[in-house]
This record gives sequence, C-alpha cells and structure tokens, in this order.
Amino acid sequence: MSEQRLSRWRSTVALTAACAALVAGTAGSASAVSTESAARVSVEATTASAAPTPEEQERLRAIAGAIWGDSLAAGWDMNSEVADILSTATGEILKCSEAFALVPRPAGFIPGMGYLVNYWKNLRDYFLVVSQDRTYRVCVSATALNYRSAIEMASMGI
Repeated sequence: MSEQRLSRWRSTVALTAACAALVAGTAGSASAVSTESAARVSVEATTASAAPTPEEQERLRAIAGAIWGDSLAAGWDMNSEVADILSTATGEILKCSEAFALVPRPAGFIPGMGYLVNYWKNLRDYFLVVSQDRTYRVCVSATALNYRSAIEMASMGI
C-alpha cells in the first residue's frame, strides 16, 4: 500500500471512529424524539443560565482548544456565553462535516452545554482528526474564523 493511501486510510479510520462515538452519543439523547415532530433537538437548552463548574470549564476549554488552539483557549473565561457560542460553533462543524461524510444525526440538532461537557473528549478528538484531513479541515477552519470574534467578546463579557 502506498504511503499516501495508507495515510488516507488511517485518516478515514480515525474519522469514522470519532464520528461513530459522536453519533452514539447523539442517538441516545434523540431516540425519544421523532424526526417529523422535532423542529429542533437539543440535549439541553442552548442558553444555560448557570455558570459552568470548574470541571465543565476545563472540558469546554478542551473543545475550544481543538478548534482555536490551546494557547488561545487557555486565556478565555469559560462562562455561559462562551459555552453558547461554542455550542453553535460545534453544531456548525458537525453540520459541515456531515455534508462531507453524510453522517446521520438527529434533525436540527444543536449541542447544548450538557452535550459539550458530557462528550467533550469525543468532540475534541473528532475536531483534531477532522483538522488533519484536508477535506474536512475547511469545516473547523471556517468555523474558527467565523466565531473567533464572538467567542473573544463573550469571554470578556462584552
């Protein structure tokens, strides 16, 4: 097997494994909701009124680090507004990569803070794998660019 083909195969296997973990996580939360009756599915309300706990903040930081880099995420205040923007950005990346991979997800799924903190490791690993694949890298890069200012301002409380 050529080196390029072997590298592509490894990327495909890693991406498939990461997608499977994410789909397994969303399948349980969406199994009770009919696709026809649900205009929008969320693991919890997208706007969380309570501030994230220190453990939740570290999990959110790990996801943000996979998107914008650890050095940027380390300086951000992981408050509920940042979690909301991170939820939206995560949804955008999943939606974009779904278009490439055709991974089935619940209709209108928008990950809330509960989803982010429960599946933080899967999401981080998925974003890291996707960032290494030339085809999917555009999903993470475009989302990072589109939401960078918003997440910076939310972190500052603006």
